[in-house]
Amino acid sequence: MINHWTFRCKDVSDLISRSMDEKLPLKIRMGIKFHLMMCHLCLNYKNQLNLIRKAVLKLDDDKSIGNEITPLPDQARQKIKNHLKNIE
Repeated sequence: MINHWTFRCKDVSDLISRSMDEKLPLKIRMGIKFHLMMCHLCLNYKNQLNLIRKAVLKLDDDKSIGNEITPLPDQARQKIKNHLKNIE
């Protein structure tokens, strides 16, 4: 996949998504940071994923969910919230 320090945007977007769920090796994290310094599109993608994560956490804390949405059971909501907190 990646054998050098120059990461392609496709690789970086996949790795950014993976990094939301798991801690990547230092070499990969450094390569992503280097790529993000040069690529505003991938940086925007990362920022958008972070915004979505924050919105999901806020939605979990917001008890004013409309009737048109079937809320998740409390146990599932708490499991998602705990998982997101653990990977920050």
